[in-house]
Amino acid sequence: GLAKLVDDGDVGRSSNTVAGSYGYIAPEYGYMMKITEKSDVYSYGVVLLEVLTGKQPIDPTIPDGLHVVDWVRQKRGLEVLDPTLLSRPESEIEEMIQALGIALLCVNSSPDERPTMRDIAAMLKEIKHEREEYAKFDVLLKGSPANDAKVLATSSNAS
Repeated sequence: GLAKLVDDGDVGRSSNTVAGSYGYIAPEYGYMMKITEKSDVYSYGVVLLEVLTGKQPIDPTIPDGLHVVDWVRQKRGLEVLDPTLLSRPESEIEEMIQALGIALLCVNSSPDERPTMRDIAAMLKEIKHEREEYAKFDVLLKGSPANDAKVLATSSNAS
């Protein structure tokens, strides 16, 4: 991110030469001209919203010329998900809603309230871990076809 372009020892450095794509730059950069890790977190949140909604940060399909961040804040979970994603299994839609929550944390208007990238990675790993645990539980409840075949073969040999 932009923060990595700034010397690590120069946290919060001011710059008027930073280039970034409009719509992805944290709002505080416009008035404070400071680049921090939290600026990158904001940009990451915008990218995550873009993936989940199918909308660009400044998208002509969003009413009233709202930025995708403001548009998502006005809506509710399923309303903002890209319609092409809604045919996915319920468990995946739940994961998308969780990721939407993470994105909203990333685009918090207060930089101090945004998570760190380390925190974001941990939250995303937790979503993945929950999915893996759910899959294991599902196999235990339903059984796997391979295990069912072994059980049938064992029971028919025993008789």
